[in-house]
Order: sequence, then C-alpha cells, then structure tokens
Amino acid sequence: MKPFIGIKRIWYGNVFAAAVTPATLKTWLASAKEVKNSHQDTWGYTQDDSTITDYINELTGKPYYRDATALGAKTIAFTMGMYAFADKAALQGGTVIKEGTAPNEVEVGWSAPDVADIISKGIVAQTKTGNYVVFTNASVIGKVNFVEKNIGLGVTAVAMENETANVKDEYWFDGVAVDTEG
Repeated sequence: MKPFIGIKRIWYGNVFAAAVTPATLKTWLASAKEVKNSHQDTWGYTQDDSTITDYINELTGKPYYRDATALGAKTIAFTMGMYAFADKAALQGGTVIKEGTAPNEVEVGWSAPDVADIISKGIVAQTKTGNYVVFTNASVIGKVNFVEKNIGLGVTAVAMENETANVKDEYWFDGVAVDTEG
C-alpha cells in the first residue's frame, strides 16, 4: 500500500448513513462539495493519545497495569484561502445573503449566526499519494483564520461516533480501490 502523504483534495458533505466501501465512497464523492483551496501549510491530521490510567504498585513504585479508557480524538484541519459565502455558511453557520430572483439570484454576502451551532458533516481527504481518509460524522468548527494576511475560513473537523449502527467514525482506503470502482 502507498503511504498517506500530504493533501491533494478535500470534500465535505452529508454525514455518511451506511458503512463505507470503495463503491459507496465514490458515490458520496460525486454528491459532495469539493474544497478548491487549502491555504499553504494549514492542512493537518492529528490523533490525540488515548486516555490511559496507570495503576502503580505501592511496594515498588512501578506501574503494574494500564487501563485504556478512551481513544484519542481524530482531527482534520485546514484553512480555505478562497471560498464562497455558501462554504462559510455550510461550515461556520450563519446565512448567505442573496439578491435578485431565481434563477438570477446571486450571493452577495454572509451574516453571522446568533448562537453557536453544532455542524455535522462527512469529511473526506485524498492524500498526494492517492489514498483516502474518511470521517463519516465530523463535528465541524468553522472560524476566521488569519494566515499570511489572508482572512481564511479555518476548518477543524473532529471524527465523532456515527449514530448509524455498524458505521465506523473513520475509514482509510487505498486510492486504487476507490478510483477503479464503477
């Protein structure tokens, strides 16, 4: 298998409602919104350490047992250097301001939400080596991120437990398996 290096493409869309396979991932990608700009050096994937409790032998002062009580949070983060007001509303909340009438309606602005909102999205990242990382249900925080004089749309997506039975929070796929489907 090829290594998972760098970032080539990013998508966001509906939370996954079924277990992910190469075929279902390819279908989901066709309906998702592709991020067209990730500002230089803002992409990242991290996983926190698991929560561990050490039990210490009072006679020796050394651990005699370790208990893992929680897995560490998995996070994908990036900053969109160029984005539409619709992206800002989808990932940060708030409302797109439009003028005109359909079908000639155009986006002219964005207004902030009155209260913080929980935004849940499916997030998929394709590495430079062609592989895919899938968060089936990510809690997304969108915020202003000032990077190199650019007011970007910073996105932090944390993989959450998926409410659908038998759907994992995260999947990794070899890109060849996904790209050859269909």
